[in-house]
Amino acid sequence: MSRQDVARRQEQVLQALLRGEVPDGFDARSAAMTTRVLRTKRRSEAIDAVPALRTIPDLAARFDDWAAGHPRRGCPHDDVVDFLAEDTAALPEPLASVRAIERVYRGHARFARDRRPGQPRWVIALGGRVWHVGPH
Repeated sequence: MSRQDVARRQEQVLQALLRGEVPDGFDARSAAMTTRVLRTKRRSEAIDAVPALRTIPDLAARFDDWAAGHPRRGCPHDDVVDFLAEDTAALPEPLASVRAIERVYRGHARFARDRRPGQPRWVIALGGRVWHVGPH
């Protein structure tokens, strides 16, 4: 087995564990425990990156459900932004503003109100560009 084959297999096993599946040749109980550890680690890293996540009701269930279907694509900050952009339940401020702004940047909305303290601005998408309008 080449290094590429081993790396590919490791990635397959990791993704299966993150989805909560039992990879071939693994004990179901050990796989379930490993899944919990991996999800907790990923969620903890996201909370360390953005402590305001602690204010989200039922964060563990919401983040873990989201993470099960979304492989990490970068750093914990990327995880937070992706989670906020795709989560549909209510969020407290300032996280609700971050989600609204990210939806504008991703092309899912044309405008959003930035309600973060000290940031009373509108974020508007026009002609392929995003503008922040308001007091500086």
